[in-house]
Amino acid sequence: MIAAAVPPVSAIADVLRLWGIDGWLTPPLAPVVAADAPMIGQVMTVSILSGSAGPGLAPLYSILSSELSGRFVVIAGGTNVDGAVWGEIMATAAAANHAGGVLVDGLVRDLPTMAAIGLPTYASASCVVGPNGTAHAVEVDGTISIGGVGIHPLDSVAADATGCVRIPHAHLDEVLEASLRYAAAEDRVVHALAAGEPLTSAYLHKKTVVDELRR
Repeated sequence: MIAAAVPPVSAIADVLRLWGIDGWLTPPLAPVVAADAPMIGQVMTVSILSGSAGPGLAPLYSILSSELSGRFVVIAGGTNVDGAVWGEIMATAAAANHAGGVLVDGLVRDLPTMAAIGLPTYASASCVVGPNGTAHAVEVDGTISIGGVGIHPLDSVAADATGCVRIPHAHLDEVLEASLRYAAAEDRVVHALAAGEPLTSAYLHKKTVVDELRR
């Protein structure tokens, strides 16, 4: 979902930190195809393992063959695979079934064609070679971890041009509301500076909101 009501990822990350909650996924994930505007979607998690035998990526292909309705496909474990676990073909399938975006804790490839497809994509890094049958999707819609951040099946991901962050399901509404207030306060600081106000006083617009949000 892309909407004016989705705050910047940096505001969400700062609110989570103020409240002692983790969630920022950049780093380790960086934009490969960045979202044009802040967006949010519920996750669809996939765990991948490297091995000489297993189910391959058939369970992931099954997900990408079904309606995704704005959900973020979040793939964990791909950093252990020697090759790209996401590329043009998967991005085409995900976009055709209305995925909101994809997060890959691992390598991706086909960056020019993925940019043309336009599906927001965040990944650890890129390479040119595929996994050659050594990547296996071993669990779908389970609890995963990326960079030490736990991601549960009901959680949501917010993404924009700067990166991505996980929002716990239990805190979704209050985090979004607080992050919108936080972002608005930052905007007031910038506008005050543009009007000639010194930072020492302009920053008070943000400090007031930060003090109110501290728990």
